[in-house]
Amino acid sequence: MASAAPPPPDAEPPECPVCLSPFDDSSVVPRVLPCGHSLCGSCISSLPPASASAAASSLRCPLCSQCVPFSRALGPSSLPKNLALLSLLPSLPNPSPPRTAGAASAARPLPLPLHAAHSRLLARFRHAILPESASPLHSSPPGHPPAGLALGSIACDLGAPWFCSRGHPVSLLPIDAPAGGAPTQEAAFYRPSHAARVIAAIDALSSAAREEMVDLVAASTRLARRVCRVYGAWMGPDAATLWLVSERHTPGVPPLLNDRSDELETVARVGALGMEVCEALMGLHGEGLVLGCLRLDCFRLDHFGRCLLDLNEVLALCRGVRAGVCLSMDGALVAPEMTVILRDATRTRSHDFNGLIGRNSDVWLLGCILAALVTGEERLAAGWNTDGSYDDWQKEVLARLDAALVGTQLEPLAATTALCLSYEPECRPEIADVWKCIRGSQMKPGADALAPADDIVAQKSFRCLLLGELSSMCSAQAVESDEIVQPSQDSDDKNSTPDDESNCGCSNDESVCTAGTDEPQRNGVFKSSTLLAHRDCVTGLAIGGGFLFSSSYDKTINVWSLQDFSHVQTLKGHEHKITAIVVVDNDNQSLCISGDSGSGIFVWRVGTSLKQEPLNKWYETNDWIYRGVHCLAVSGTGYLYTGSRDKSIKAWSLEDYSLGCTMTGHKSTVSCLAVASGILYSGSWDGSIRSWWLTDHSPLSVLEDDAPGSIAPVLSISTEANFVVSSYENGCLKIWKDDVLVKSEKLQNASIYAVKLNGKWLYTGGLNKAINIQELLEDESELEIRDVASISCDSIVTSILYWNEKLIVGLSNREIKLVSLVKFMVKVGPREARAHYILEWREYNFLSPLCDCAISWKKFQFCILILVFTTRVLRPNQESLTICYSMALYIL
Repeated sequence: MASAAPPPPDAEPPECPVCLSPFDDSSVVPRVLPCGHSLCGSCISSLPPASASAAASSLRCPLCSQCVPFSRALGPSSLPKNLALLSLLPSLPNPSPPRTAGAASAARPLPLPLHAAHSRLLARFRHAILPESASPLHSSPPGHPPAGLALGSIACDLGAPWFCSRGHPVSLLPIDAPAGGAPTQEAAFYRPSHAARVIAAIDALSSAAREEMVDLVAASTRLARRVCRVYGAWMGPDAATLWLVSERHTPGVPPLLNDRSDELETVARVGALGMEVCEALMGLHGEGLVLGCLRLDCFRLDHFGRCLLDLNEVLALCRGVRAGVCLSMDGALVAPEMTVILRDATRTRSHDFNGLIGRNSDVWLLGCILAALVTGEERLAAGWNTDGSYDDWQKEVLARLDAALVGTQLEPLAATTALCLSYEPECRPEIADVWKCIRGSQMKPGADALAPADDIVAQKSFRCLLLGELSSMCSAQAVESDEIVQPSQDSDDKNSTPDDESNCGCSNDESVCTAGTDEPQRNGVFKSSTLLAHRDCVTGLAIGGGFLFSSSYDKTINVWSLQDFSHVQTLKGHEHKITAIVVVDNDNQSLCISGDSGSGIFVWRVGTSLKQEPLNKWYETNDWIYRGVHCLAVSGTGYLYTGSRDKSIKAWSLEDYSLGCTMTGHKSTVSCLAVASGILYSGSWDGSIRSWWLTDHSPLSVLEDDAPGSIAPVLSISTEANFVVSSYENGCLKIWKDDVLVKSEKLQNASIYAVKLNGKWLYTGGLNKAINIQELLEDESELEIRDVASISCDSIVTSILYWNEKLIVGLSNREIKLVSLVKFMVKVGPREARAHYILEWREYNFLSPLCDCAISWKKFQFCILILVFTTRVLRPNQESLTICYSMALYIL
């Protein structure tokens, strides 16, 4: 029988599956267990016994978990050697001389078993660890590794799964582990292999950094013809730096901008490069990755002239942007909305960008890349953040695009690129549409079947490289800096005024709260401000004692000043998620009461100096299956009402906090409570609304819809005068007047979590991530609901509160939105604006005929100006009001 061929000289020896130490024929000899698996002698000796009764005669195999016999008295030498593994050991060219007595006395380091967590990491990162023989970095840089890239080449041929030839150029990005994160081992006892050292360095990284590294390696493998391949992690034999190794192609795209002698060839080259850039970005979006920033030299050309995106170059650029080093003069492209996120120090430190990251930012980067390719000037595309307004820069870029593309096949690309450079992310097109525009300009009309699908990107969330953990390394100090490029806006619809900013702000508190600034207007309709202090979904809002209180699943209550909406204090004490909050305003004192999912009820005193500790707290006594307070309500009779999962409503006295009575009748969880006109209304998941007298807590009536298929869980209730409005899980809205159902309408196909009725204005929000504003039109026979407007939000609406011409909205992405309804109503339309002003100045009866009269909108505004001048400049006495009334009649 022919003998097996010897292994190649550069092949790595087989390793122990437990400690990953290479086998040899002297100290790390492979021994065969009775189950058939082979381990080194040191690992066998350190394995625990299978049971306490057979501690000296058995052990359990760590690979198959079988109980096998083993004599600890004889030791591992009693087990046979694995001769097949020993035959695979590479032969040494120069055999070592015989050991002397002095050399034998020197103790050789013994390998220790690999940690259990490292074993799991090795199973996941095995194909993302380059062998030590690859040696892509021929000489380690002295001192601390740079934040940029190091260049090298592969020292040997690599097989599966890398398939890289010897001498192939690569780039290396340093990855720093946190100080003290890597486990320390005594050198006298530990002989780590290359894989063990790499795994230990990866384990010292944060979980987000590990996930990002795995995503990059996997995405680059699947997008081999669109991005440069990211091979994986590697460490030098002596250095402690972990490197991310990626292939690198020498020719870049920027040199092509200088060669523009032939116009037809230049147009064809721009079209080909533009399509390949679109395909690379679409491929990354399909993998759930978003770049966030880009530069033209991040694209490389392979041996066949294809344009590939170098992810290591992108990460190095992201680090420079995060550190404030790469500005417009370096050609760094950062979308305007990304610069706003980078200025938020709290989000940057906590890496909490849920709901803020989308692929529209990369569409803006694509527009800048196309502008640089067409005009041949890279700095023109990166000059938006220099002196001058965004509109001026955009007009200059579009003028240059029109001049370069007029009369060519790519002339339609100018209009598409203009849409990509829109300041509003919602106005930018899909990358697939840009790809079709370029291809349609170069191909015949019958070639549209090869276009990519419009739904190629169906990701619910994206991982942004600019905001990721790998980009934050080597720039921890720069995160606090304000030298990030900032958008420049001169137009009113894209910049907030100082007055708006002063009216809606909040100060930092324990690095949790971020200053809330007015955002750009959406669709030119309204302006809003954002309050940030919570770390989880906002569950409730309440106003009392001159403060705004907000509760959250993060088990805290944040207190805001109603004067400037600055953050005052954070109340902590709950051990479970806070689900409801309410404020009681009495003559003597104001109390804030909160309930949580663990049936805990906390009472906080509201005053000029809020106390950190609760005034009182107690827990409902119920079975653990039905534990949890879902809703709260208070009445003028001195009682607190709680709705719970045990299908009951409990009345607690606010004097001694004792249980007054328990009201039962619902068949499922009580989800919402409301008090109006001496009546308590309760909504439940059983689809019914029950009313109770506040005087003796006796049941009054049951509000139900008998229509078939109309039963759905009640999620929210709002009352006003003799109206009761309820929202449901199936998107329905029902209105009751004097306990009679007068309107039932399905507003949307998603749950409505919050509803607020204020006069004739109705505000709803829920799973559709929008606030719907509607008007109730009542006549003698019926009630109609008229849609007025819709305000889009970034997340699910969980609670709505109306106060002082403002909507205060709680969202599931931990934000609190402040929407000014005065500005909103003025911009909705003449009729709505008239109704709003009449509602605001309702004590002056002469304005009532102005709403429906046939006067022009300008005349109506003039009447309002007269009224404002009379009441706020002059002294509002009977004589001035008579003059105002006469002038209004004259105008009519």
